Amino acid sequence: MSYEAELTVWQELYHCWSVYLRPYGDGYTRDHSYRVEHLLQTQPLFFREHASTITLNDESDGRLTVNISDAVSELETVKFTIQTKTALPSFQQRHMSVVRCHEEFIWLHDMLNGNPEYAGYIIPPAPPKPDFEAARDKLTRVTAAENTMTEDEYKKLRKELESDYLALFKKTVAMHEMYLTRIASHSKLREDSNFVVFLEYTNDLKVRSKNKKELIGGFFKSMTKSVDEALLGSQKDVDEYFIERRSFLEEYHNRIKETTKKSELSAAAASSLSLDYMQVAGCMALISKIDPSLQRFMVQTAITFESLQKLQKRVGTDEDLKFTDLFKYYQRETQAAKSLLYRRARALADKEIAQTKLEQANKRFKDIPTAEAYLEDCRIRFEGISDMAKNELETFQNRRVETYRKHMVDMAELQIRHSQSFITEINKSIDLLKNL
Repeated sequence: MSYEAELTVWQELYHCWSVYLRPYGDGYTRDHSYRVEHLLQTQPLFFREHASTITLNDESDGRLTVNISDAVSELETVKFTIQTKTALPSFQQRHMSVVRCHEEFIWLHDMLNGNPEYAGYIIPPAPPKPDFEAARDKLTRVTAAENTMTEDEYKKLRKELESDYLALFKKTVAMHEMYLTRIASHSKLREDSNFVVFLEYTNDLKVRSKNKKELIGGFFKSMTKSVDEALLGSQKDVDEYFIERRSFLEEYHNRIKETTKKSELSAAAASSLSLDYMQVAGCMALISKIDPSLQRFMVQTAITFESLQKLQKRVGTDEDLKFTDLFKYYQRETQAAKSLLYRRARALADKEIAQTKLEQANKRFKDIPTAEAYLEDCRIRFEGISDMAKNELETFQNRRVETYRKHMVDMAELQIRHSQSFITEINKSIDLLKNL
């Protein structure tokens, strides 16, 4: 598949899905069990036996498997229980279980990203920070307004908020597990000593959040990198492969950002339609009280629209989980691939600078051995990064295409089940209305 064809294939698939499948119903079905306990601010949220919303096709040989079995949402953080099974000699144990918080995931990412030995690898992007404040605030406001609503209205609204909270929580857990899975499937990164400590050390790693000074330092470091990257943009590269890859990733990154926005709008539109169903149900229930002659008909119709509202809400949830999250992830991973090309470009620039210094040393007949040694070090580093980068970029392309294909198939199957649920609910309602 050509790079140009790859750029558009998933957009075409997404368009076909939107036109032919999205109009049908909903139903987010899982064989796993979920449990929400005490969703108020003073209580944690427990999560059991989750299924990842994004499944990555990797090259894991089965010698290291990592999954998050439990997670607890507390006021300040989310704690994940990580289960590990391994046959790798770098680990002292075969089966391990540790509890980690989000800050420790960020620490692991910083350690991997800052290791010069991994300059030729695509470092998996860090999982996004959990943010449940908005959901908790909504739940708190609903609880405070309990006396102003009927019991049925309160139960329905609270159930909706709990469902939203659980969906957000499940996404957070899936993103963190996916991050660990990516590292575990990488033949080099999974041997990293910090990763071993992260999975094997049972005590708290004593990792804290970055203070203001560190955040400001990180900001200036990011700005410096951006400026350096812009300056290296005009760099002459004799390797056609990397010239083509850089051009492709730039275009791909722009397109996936645009597609992510469209996917968010599509999911929001599906969720908005579910609110319309609820409003129609409310109007039907109100009419049943005003006109007694239509009471039975309107009550049954209201019940039908309430059921359709639940189904339609899951349509938006499915789009968000299967597509928007996937696009967001690959937006971050594409940025990680671009960072790899930046490190290679930086190594090439260092090599060219070393070559210039050697020429100057030859002219002055001074420090020639030092300049030669420095040039040799730069050459070895550049060639090493280039060799590793080619393999990484090929693996990234294959994994990306297979992942998109799998998610498209999974979403199509979900939508078929959703349409069947819609048809079943409507036929059931018609039969009941006929017997009134």
